[in-house]
Amino acid sequence: MYILISIFAAYAVGIISYEHGFFIRLFTAVFIVLVYNSIATKRFIYKFVIIAFLILAFINCNYNSKFVLKQYVNEEADISAKIKTQNKATDSEFMSYNASVMSINNVSLKEEENTIIYVNKKYPLEENSIVQFKGSIAGSNFSKNRMLFNYDNYLRSKKIGAVIFTEEPVNVIEKDFSALNKISIGFRNYAENTFYNSLSKENADIILSIILGDVDYLDENLYDNIKLMGLAHIFAVSGTHIVLMYGTLLSALKFCCLSRKASWAITWAVIWFYGFLIGFPLTVMRALVMFTLLFGAEVFYKKYNSLNSIAMAALVLTVYNPYWIFDAGFLLSFSAALSLVIYNKYITNQMLNDNMILRNVYMCLFLQLFTLPVIAYYFNYAPVMGILYNLLLLPVFTVVLIYGFTLLIINAVIPALLAIPFAVFNYILHTLRFIIKFTEKFAFNGVEVATMSVGAIIFFYVMVAFVIYLYSNRESCVKTYGLTVLISFYTLNFIIATAADDSLYFNVADAGQGVFTTVKYSDKNFIIDCGSTSSDKFGKYTAVPYMTKHGAFVIDGVFISHWDSDHYSGLRELAESYIKVRKIFSSSDDTDIGEEITVLSERNKLKLGRLGIDILWPEENYTASSANNSSLVILLRFNDSSIMLAGDIEKEAEEILTSNIEHSDILIVPHHGSKTSSTADFVEKVLPDIAVLSYGRNNYGIPSKEVIERYEKAGSNVLSTFDQGEINFILKGDKIYYNTYTNEKSDNYYELYFTGIIPNLMNFCLLMIWIIKNKGERYELQNYNRYD
Repeated sequence: MYILISIFAAYAVGIISYEHGFFIRLFTAVFIVLVYNSIATKRFIYKFVIIAFLILAFINCNYNSKFVLKQYVNEEADISAKIKTQNKATDSEFMSYNASVMSINNVSLKEEENTIIYVNKKYPLEENSIVQFKGSIAGSNFSKNRMLFNYDNYLRSKKIGAVIFTEEPVNVIEKDFSALNKISIGFRNYAENTFYNSLSKENADIILSIILGDVDYLDENLYDNIKLMGLAHIFAVSGTHIVLMYGTLLSALKFCCLSRKASWAITWAVIWFYGFLIGFPLTVMRALVMFTLLFGAEVFYKKYNSLNSIAMAALVLTVYNPYWIFDAGFLLSFSAALSLVIYNKYITNQMLNDNMILRNVYMCLFLQLFTLPVIAYYFNYAPVMGILYNLLLLPVFTVVLIYGFTLLIINAVIPALLAIPFAVFNYILHTLRFIIKFTEKFAFNGVEVATMSVGAIIFFYVMVAFVIYLYSNRESCVKTYGLTVLISFYTLNFIIATAADDSLYFNVADAGQGVFTTVKYSDKNFIIDCGSTSSDKFGKYTAVPYMTKHGAFVIDGVFISHWDSDHYSGLRELAESYIKVRKIFSSSDDTDIGEEITVLSERNKLKLGRLGIDILWPEENYTASSANNSSLVILLRFNDSSIMLAGDIEKEAEEILTSNIEHSDILIVPHHGSKTSSTADFVEKVLPDIAVLSYGRNNYGIPSKEVIERYEKAGSNVLSTFDQGEINFILKGDKIYYNTYTNEKSDNYYELYFTGIIPNLMNFCLLMIWIIKNKGERYELQNYNRYD
């Protein structure tokens, strides 16, 4: 019945396995199981379709991962491109344009390739034109940290492999190359002229954002408030817009005495034309595909299945671009749509209360609950008050949307008669803006939440599905068994395993040209250095989100090795955020950070259970010839393992330290691998098993090839945030495990899987024994009662 759901599930798993590097293993296992099952059951077609879509996932991902532009990254080239649309202006010196590249160095591409072109504001371009220029091609791997915003995935969702910068004048070859593009741009310009000429700029920005589905029109602070209120879906064209348009148009056409089929056909055509005018946003495409299936069912008198419709829409969109499956908008749109379908199909019919207000409240509650894992993963904020705001403001939004479209249409015919309607509309939008800003005064709108693990997300949806099943089948005999199984697995994995975990987690984040490391042991969280010169707002866009996603809302201590910006630039924004920083430590208090600094020196120590934190350098009252040589050198001791973080110390400090240090298993290489550090004596004395270089693209000649070779000759496994991205270490017992953003793992990493699988397998076996035994006792009791 739900064959499309299973086909999409197989296709989606294929995409995920390709992206994470285990497609071959997955395909082999699935192929063997399905072939064996086909032979046993004599049913081949369905299994063949599943295998075919797994293969399609591989082919499609491989095809959409190849970009000609990537071959020219960090090079200059002569580019011919079609300029499609201009993005909203920012404070940057560049304007950005959505474009497609036609040729590189006078060699035509077999297929035009999407890109974003950044042009100096001195030389603005015209939309819908073909241009030639010399540009610098830049890659997309700006930050390689798990769970943080992934610019590479963002670009791939737009089928872009690289972007282009140019600061020179651009030669225009042809204007208005596309009639369709001209229509779309003309609609946007007409909407802007209509509302900017008739409303205040702030109010015009609101209605343009709603109608055109572009939140870039909104003031940043206003949009931040909108997100906190849980109303972002209103200001980005979504399924809500399509449903409202569908209902309004259908009612209006029926009122005009048109037949049912004619009304549906006109509504279908208008909605698709609207999608074209605003550039077919992803969330609108989902609604349009589902509406088309509904339209087909209505016209051809076929039964409409909403669950299969969602699966078909997801399949169509991800066949076009498989990387949409990692897009926040895609996941949020489909999870929200799925929650409404499930609510109407399995919950509404069981309700005894007919009060529409209560039903809407329950629906909003269920939608918030169902989409929580997606919201937690991408936004780390649960808008608790969003339920109330949606109930109160959705009717207002409905009026605003219909009113805005009506004015836009009538203005093209009789603009002179709309002075009063525009004045009324201006007042409505002003009131809406006032309500949004007023919520700033509320002490509580929502809560920050950590990113849920894959296991937690799976358990969450299994629990939701089981509760819905029990709600729809209240007399089911599996109630006791199901609850026992779920409670036992939850207790084992999320209570006992968490409480018994005595491991040390040490993360080296990708900070670009800088250092940002975190330590987690038991319920304690520490940061050792938090800076970067690769990002202007490193704290806001990297440090705070990173700690939030890892659930570290309280930092017990921040250690800053010394006050160079690439070691502390994110500290101020971290301290001013909702994350509580208890103490800040450094080798000196010579900073304007505005926080109390505790100065540390040699022999300061801290002991927390199995974790010891020792300060090896600087000596008390030591006067260094440079700030680098006054850096804190920190040794983390855990069981029989150790991690040394050497800041930016150079030869001067290393020579003094060498007599007092011993072997360390892991070393954060001093001064990012500069040739002024890591002397032969220092490397020989520390002799690290793993040497980690934290650096980004720079003009300092860091790291030195000579230094890298020195560590390699010493037998160290050299890793870097530049090549491997974020590096995660787990110290468990007397063993060290690691994995990286690029999926490189230590040889013993598989052991961690067994530590999780074996307890769950034992738990499963015990549960099966209990269920079988309990069923046997029930069966005997039934037989006894029958013959008694």
